[in-house]
Amino acid sequence: MSDPLTIAQPYAKAAFDYAVANQTLEQWEQMLTIAATVASEPIIAQQIEDSEQFGANDSEAFINMFLGVCEGLLDEHGQNLIKVMAENGRLNVIVQVVELFCELKQDYERMVIAHVTTTEPLSIQQQANLVQALQDKLNRSVVLDCHIDETLIGGMLIKAGELVIDGTLKSSINRLATSLQA
Repeated sequence: MSDPLTIAQPYAKAAFDYAVANQTLEQWEQMLTIAATVASEPIIAQQIEDSEQFGANDSEAFINMFLGVCEGLLDEHGQNLIKVMAENGRLNVIVQVVELFCELKQDYERMVIAHVTTTEPLSIQQQANLVQALQDKLNRSVVLDCHIDETLIGGMLIKAGELVIDGTLKSSINRLATSLQA
């Protein structure tokens, strides 16, 4: 089977290009997220998996049922994307479409989410300083997503796009132990 991200790429790109052209990025992100949430429900996910054996009538009935669940939450263009994906047996990659769409949107908006893991909560001043430092380094606007992990012992771990900064005490101890063993 092909890689789901490879399959999802053209759908995400098409949705993104349309959303940019029509200045509806937020609306499209919401619609795609709703469709992915519906598709992830166990009963519907099973029907999506079984849809390869559907005949034309069953396939159309499934698409209508899926769109019925999303009624009022997808505009005409969002519905068309779902129809095309379902007709091509690609609705199983809608979650990856959302992920790729969000990546394209963040890149377009020159924004990155920085996942920060520390042993204790950062103060508002620490968060502001960290955001400023990351914005200077990445030349993008930064949104922090802070998490607590007491197993780190101390320091912090930052993941922002492809950038990883591991300033944890646990990693420092592991590096020291490795160098002492060499």
